[in-house]
Amino acid sequence: MFWNADAQTMALPQRRDLQLEALREALTTAMGAPFFARRLAGIRIEDIRSLEDLEHLPVIGKDDLRRSEFESPPMGDYRIARLSQAVRIGMSSGTTGKPTTMIWTRHDLDVECELSARNHYRMGIRPGMVIVSAHPGYLNGGQALQQAAYDYMGCLLVSIGPPESVEAAERALRAVADLPIDRWQVFPAALNRLREAADRIGFDGLPNADVGGADSQYDKISAGQECVAYLGSTCGLSPGAHMAEDHAIVEVLDPVSGRPVSDGQRGSLVATSLNRDNPMIRYNVGDIVRIDSTPCRCGETTRWGFFEGRAKDLVEVGGREVLPIDVARALRPNAEFVVVRPARVSDTLHVRIEGPANDEWIDRITASIGVHVEVQWLAQGALPRAAYKTQRVIDASAG
Repeated sequence: MFWNADAQTMALPQRRDLQLEALREALTTAMGAPFFARRLAGIRIEDIRSLEDLEHLPVIGKDDLRRSEFESPPMGDYRIARLSQAVRIGMSSGTTGKPTTMIWTRHDLDVECELSARNHYRMGIRPGMVIVSAHPGYLNGGQALQQAAYDYMGCLLVSIGPPESVEAAERALRAVADLPIDRWQVFPAALNRLREAADRIGFDGLPNADVGGADSQYDKISAGQECVAYLGSTCGLSPGAHMAEDHAIVEVLDPVSGRPVSDGQRGSLVATSLNRDNPMIRYNVGDIVRIDSTPCRCGETTRWGFFEGRAKDLVEVGGREVLPIDVARALRPNAEFVVVRPARVSDTLHVRIEGPANDEWIDRITASIGVHVEVQWLAQGALPRAAYKTQRVIDASAG
């Protein structure tokens, strides 16, 4: 049932002991980089006596890494291993600003490959399978990791690239039509466009239409390629994603106070990578998540993580903070919509949805979120289609 049973079913006290030892090692390593030497000035390793002592260390964010790369080009001064020791290089997607550069040493790449194998194995992928992916290539860090991950597991990865248009999606589907495909590993936006192309050419073989619904984003969780890309995945019995806590310390913090939130509450994902040549200490990923510590029927002893959305997509409405998944959960699977962020705080949630007017959907959104909802109904195909990640929140000033 497990790719690495010893790690995944480890007793909690043993895992905490390993985490504490690995944390001290990660801090010792990190302090050799000028960036962390400055940020951790005054911290003594011998003062880290428990995992709770981690909260005394500063939290860093993507802007801190960008600033380091700007001031110490091209790689910044937050790494120990340098470019000459790297075997992979990639760029972040840049969805929250200027892309950052990521490098992996052989050891760090092996760690990510091990964690990816756990993720994929939980989700039913086995060595020898043929996997089709629509991940961006070139300098995209995700593609650099994905290829190595499937090689490590012994799978054949067929990369068709993002379907930038329906025509491109048609060409991709025709190219792979005769392959014995076992699984499709694509983002919902790409899958929707592939479905449009499949309908046009009569291609039969894509996942069912109900795959890729709102709750499917809970199937995986990541702490960013800068930290722990393959943090966790679902086992199918847990509603969330089991996290690789032998290679990461995961905190969920209140965005305002910086204090830990209780299980089940939304907060900012802050992760510390363990057992790395290039460690990352208390990295705020920019994601909103929640954690569940309930034991799972599958026998894995790690906690579950639920990726709720990007912090940048939070929309304040009527004293509540709304994310796209709160709307998507009330709609049919794969419905096309955007949430419109008003110029000033409002008591009304404004949503644009493709399709005929549907009062039931409005009622369901209202019941789910608890605020007044106004919907602008659009013709099918009126909203822009993404080839990779769908933009679900737009500013009112964007039109």
